Order: sequence, then C-alpha cells, then structure tokens
Amino acid sequence: MPKAKGKTRRQKFGYNVNRKRLNRNARRKAAPRIECSHIRHAWDHAKSVRQNLAEMGLAMDPNKAVPLRKKKDLPCLLVSQPLFSAGEGHGHGH
Repeated sequence: MPKAKGKTRRQKFGYNVNRKRLNRNARRKAAPRIECSHIRHAWDHAKSVRQNLAEMGLAMDPNKAVPLRKKKDLPCLLVSQPLFSAGEGHGHGH
C-alpha cells in the first residue's frame, strides 16, 4: 500500500544543536561495555538482565538471593557487662 502523499519530511541539519553535548548524552545512554569476557559472550540480548544473570548463576538482587531470618528468630544479644565501669576515667591520662 502506498504512503500518504506529503507525510514524509526531509531531514534538515540542526545548526543550533550542541554536538558535543549530543554525543556525550548518547554515550551516557548507551549500554556499557562489559569488561568480563565470559559474561559478555554469554549474554543474550533477547532475554532480560535478570534472566541472563540467573542462567550464569549470578544474582540480580543479593537481598533476594540470600534468605534472611526474621527478626524474631534472631538471638537477642545483650551486653552482660558494661564496657566502662564507673571508676575507670577513660581518656583523661591520669
């Protein structure tokens, strides 16, 4: 089916665009180069980050990967002896 007439506009050069800022922003938004060659070669762009890391045996979120015990199950750590006794004068140099 042919295109509607008059809907395509030709590209014009933007003379008032800061090219340095444009290139810098493009470089910031681009995907970073992965230094580790094993991860870089095993990466599948069709999959999500979480799926890729899970297949490599890596965790996306370490808080979810390592199960933590609930606070009520933790043993209560009480200090049985005070750290400084009342008669010690610490830090005075007597």
